[in-house]
Order: sequence, then structure tokens, then C-alpha cells
Amino acid sequence: MPSDGRATRWEQHRADRRRELVSHALRAIRVHGPGVALEEIASRAGTSKTVLYRHFGDRAGLYAAVVESVHAYIHDGLTTALELTDTEDLGRMAGDLADAYLGLVERDPHIYRFVLAVPVVTPSGAPDPAGNLPAIMGRHVSAAIGEHLTRTGADPASAAIWGHGLVGFIRAAADQWMDADPRPPREAVVSHITAIFAPGFTGALTP
Repeated sequence: MPSDGRATRWEQHRADRRRELVSHALRAIRVHGPGVALEEIASRAGTSKTVLYRHFGDRAGLYAAVVESVHAYIHDGLTTALELTDTEDLGRMAGDLADAYLGLVERDPHIYRFVLAVPVVTPSGAPDPAGNLPAIMGRHVSAAIGEHLTRTGADPASAAIWGHGLVGFIRAAADQWMDADPRPPREAVVSHITAIFAPGFTGALTP
């Protein structure tokens, strides 16, 4: 029916407009920092706060949309790193993932801090910055470790513990690193993480 077509086009327009506004919000955060005001985001988008409220409800709704976008960006970056690393060398994989995650954080520190600054009141179902992404990446890394253990004739039962543990450790290290003053070089942090996990993987996962 024609009305269904119009409704579909309208929904697509709203989705496209939301993505566009989120892009403007990310640019505003990079310029004004994690404490960016809605007025600054609206100005960057060439619109008004009323339009932001119409599409996101309030600051918490906009925050949730930004978190979803940032999670997708980090997930893509870590997935690429995981695909490029040598899963035969689990210690190297730990270092590669740590370097990829810290590199993404280092390139966009304001956005990372914005994501960590959870609004006091969040709408029902709003993404938790400590939630979905670590769980998703933990499953990816666990699968890679499990495949390695299966190939080498070892029991893959411990893969989930190591995979989720590694991702959680890297995220916690990144949070501390971002707040450190002075902040050590990224390479030093990656080296420490590799030094912790490489012998651990070797000792615990070698058949």
C-alpha cells in the first residue's frame, strides 16, 4: 500500500537523520571535550536543541546513540586486529589486541571519556559502556583461543575464561592509562600486557 511505502521512507529518513546527528555529535565532542553541551552539538549540526530532543529524547538518549556508534567503531577495529594476528602465537595476539584497543582510545580520547561518563539518568535499555562491547569481543577472542586449543589437541574448556579475561584486562588497563599523569607511551603498556599474558598462555594452554 502507498501508505506503507511512505512510512518506510519516513523511518529511513529518521534513521539517516539520527546517524547524521550522531556524526555531528562526535565532531563536537572532539572539539569541545567530553563535557560538550547540547547547544554546542546543535550548533555543530546547524540545527537546534529541539531537533536533538525530537530524535533522541534527551541527553541520555543522545549519549546512548553515541555509545552504540563508538562500540561499533571499536568492535570493527578489534575485529580487524584479531583477523590479522597469528592465533598460533597467543601471546602475540594479546599484544596485538591491546595495541589496537589503546590505539583507538589514544586517537579519540575525548570521545572515549564521553562514553565513560554515563549520564545520571539513562533511558531504559541504554547501552552500558562497560557492557556489550567487552562481552562481544570476549566471545570473539574466546573462539580464537578455543580453535587454537582444538588444533593443538588441548581441552578448549578454558578458552572462555582466557578470552573474556584478556578483553576485560585490556579495557581496565586502557581506563587507567587514560587517567595516568604523566601517561606512559602506548608501546610500554602493550609491552606490559604482553609480558603478563604471553607466559600465562604458554603455561596454561600448552597441551
